Amino acid sequence: MRFTIDRIEKDKATIELENGEMLTIPAVLLEGAKEGDAVTLTVEEKRIDTHSIFEQLRNKYSHN
Repeated sequence: MRFTIDRIEKDKATIELENGEMLTIPAVLLEGAKEGDAVTLTVEEKRIDTHSIFEQLRNKYSHN
C-alpha cells in the first residue's frame, strides 16, 4: 500500500491513501519522513508452527 504524507502536526500525521481517503496516525510511525513523502507500507505474514511449540512444552514439562 502506498500513501503520501499530507501533514505532520506535533505527534499526529495525516496521510492520504491511494484511494484518496485521509487518515490520521501517530507521527512516530513515520520517523524520518516529512510532508509530501510517498511511503510504501509492506505487511509481512509470519506463521508460527504452534503444534511444534506445544509439543516442545509438553516434552519439557511432562517429565516433572
